[in-house]
Amino acid sequence: MKLQHLALATLLASLLGACASNAPMHQPPLARTLEQQASAGPLAFVDGRVEMDNDAAFADKLALVEGAKQSLDLAYYIFDDDYSSSRLSQALIDAAKRGVKVRLLVDYFSEYKDLDRFSWLEQEGKGRIEVRFYNRPTLEIVKDAAFLTLSCADVGVNTQACDTQKLQAVDNAFAADTGQPYTNRSFAGSGLFLSGLYGKNPQVMAYAISRGQDIDAEALSGGAASADSKRTEQLKELGKLFFKARYVGGAEGLAAKLKLAFIRQTFGEQVNPVFDAVNSYLPLSRQDNAQAQKDWDYLTEFLHHKFLLADRSTLMLGGRNVADSYHMHPNPLAEKYIFMDTDARLPLSGPSQALADSFDRLWNLHSMVAPLAEVRDHAPNDLLMNFKVIQAAQEACDKGKDQACVDRYVDKHFVALPARIKAVAEQQREHVRRYVTDYRRTVTVPPLPIDPQAQIFYLENLPVTDGKRNYGARHDREAAASKHIQSLWRSALQEVCSQTDAAPREVIVHNAYLFLPANLLQDITASLDGTRPCKGVTLNIITNSLATTDLNVVNLLAVWQLKALADHLREQGPSDKAATLRYLEYQPVEGANLSLHSKVMVFDRDIFIGSSNADLRSFMMDSNNGVFIRNAPDFVAAYKARIHTLITTPGRMADDTARIGRDKDQLSIEMNQLIDQLLARYAGQDRLNEQQKADLKKQVQETTQRVYDLSRRIMQGDTKAANEFNGLFKGI
Repeated sequence: MKLQHLALATLLASLLGACASNAPMHQPPLARTLEQQASAGPLAFVDGRVEMDNDAAFADKLALVEGAKQSLDLAYYIFDDDYSSSRLSQALIDAAKRGVKVRLLVDYFSEYKDLDRFSWLEQEGKGRIEVRFYNRPTLEIVKDAAFLTLSCADVGVNTQACDTQKLQAVDNAFAADTGQPYTNRSFAGSGLFLSGLYGKNPQVMAYAISRGQDIDAEALSGGAASADSKRTEQLKELGKLFFKARYVGGAEGLAAKLKLAFIRQTFGEQVNPVFDAVNSYLPLSRQDNAQAQKDWDYLTEFLHHKFLLADRSTLMLGGRNVADSYHMHPNPLAEKYIFMDTDARLPLSGPSQALADSFDRLWNLHSMVAPLAEVRDHAPNDLLMNFKVIQAAQEACDKGKDQACVDRYVDKHFVALPARIKAVAEQQREHVRRYVTDYRRTVTVPPLPIDPQAQIFYLENLPVTDGKRNYGARHDREAAASKHIQSLWRSALQEVCSQTDAAPREVIVHNAYLFLPANLLQDITASLDGTRPCKGVTLNIITNSLATTDLNVVNLLAVWQLKALADHLREQGPSDKAATLRYLEYQPVEGANLSLHSKVMVFDRDIFIGSSNADLRSFMMDSNNGVFIRNAPDFVAAYKARIHTLITTPGRMADDTARIGRDKDQLSIEMNQLIDQLLARYAGQDRLNEQQKADLKKQVQETTQRVYDLSRRIMQGDTKAANEFNGLFKGI
């Protein structure tokens, strides 16, 4: 009888659980979330302010660097090679000359192309500037690169046993690193392949795969060691081999396949598309290697922090990277978008050990972070930086038929590292000169002061949990995967909805890239359909339009998620318990290529300012940081007023709430037009053929349908759909 009662109770509990599954999972109280998940805080600050003006934000950064006396710790996704960034680089060099210790952490995938520039920066710092790259290639990725570029001839086997012998050779080469998360070894053509991968050069990757078996391993593992005649001779031999790969070995077809993979990567897939493009060259055992697949799947897990800590006592963070687009107003020097962004500047009452520790955690994460010397060991960039020279030699010498001509051409035009460093220095000086003489800073938007009694907490999304690297997160398990920012957002939204006073309340999602992860989609849906009582709350979502965004693919997929939301709300019907939705998009401004880049969330009386977008990537992939500000009524009111001024300015924003549920056929037409734009942007001169374009459009059509279908299921509380959705589209 007891067993029967137990079975009945279990069945009843499961049925009740199923009935309640449509509602979002209950979150911890906001105060507890802050107490348990903040990396630092409340911070003791003096005279805090928020900058919404690009020139003012850059002036603040410069002032912090120029005023530093002991230390400067910086972490940025992008640290560009342009005018304002060169000015900041010079300030870092000058600080080092004053005796300041400078540490700069940048993203590997974003900044590898500028490896030489960062080597120059370290050189100029004379031991007081150190640069490290975040998300280095794992041991499994390096081993795959080694296998791809190792030939049967190298292992002395030309039979079906070749794969086995190659695997054994690779395992032997990396035996000393077994069990470690990374390696600095280079074997066969692994370094060349990785330089093409991180340099986003499909031709170099194809070259490494196609003719890797003939490449001198010594030449590839030499890194930046020398510019002597031996090094030049080795690279001349590589040039000859490139000719064979290009004109004999069929590398051009593979390069086109890899080019398509980089474009497809924009749309996100379960398996990294670049890995998908090369895994046919791997044996089945490597294709099925679970750890290798996971590492490839998170190949582009970015360092997305925006962090500047001066003397451990002044913090500046927000959405701005280091580039002209974030630190200028529209002007002839700015070639790309000018981003509208938001940063917080927080002078502290004294040094913060907690903030210093937060940077040290990332800086010393050796399993994912590589000093430049180690980068040059496992992914030397010499051939990558001279690849155009080798290509030009083939063209100038009758497609490589005249070998003596090729040798003379490479001898004359090959640029070794010391010469490249010299060129970097010259360009740096010219950039600084142009910035000083040709750009005039003009602050057009005054800063917003933060109430002196405010409580400010510093939060992060981190790549590790309990000392081990995490890979994404399971639905409704944000905190367990160190996704502290999204955990905070969910608690904050719950608190706004739970307030029972009659006063109207407001949530503002002022965010550049809106493609909601499953947890936020479920929470917002529940607030809008009344499943979670949220009466009296207006939810304002403000983001880029297709005409203003620099990442069209986000809008391309998000529009189908928004349609799923609109269809769901229409089917559910109105509820007197529900929040009210207002969806707005920025419109282009004539004569100024402006794009929203802010990542700000207003939760009635509280506000978050940071680097985390309202998208899947920020939840599942990248590191992020930000501050949550409480008890600052004057600041929050001023920020809301500024936003509402933008909303009411004619032509500045469009209220598209009624359009998010528009007809599927119309959306499909818009989508195909956008794909053509994407192809024109990303395919460049290496155009895809008509069949490849058709295949890509078909794939995207299927992808958008999955976005819609999975979003509908998520809104019904389907956990399996939530995890599938997060896994499929995390790279967007």
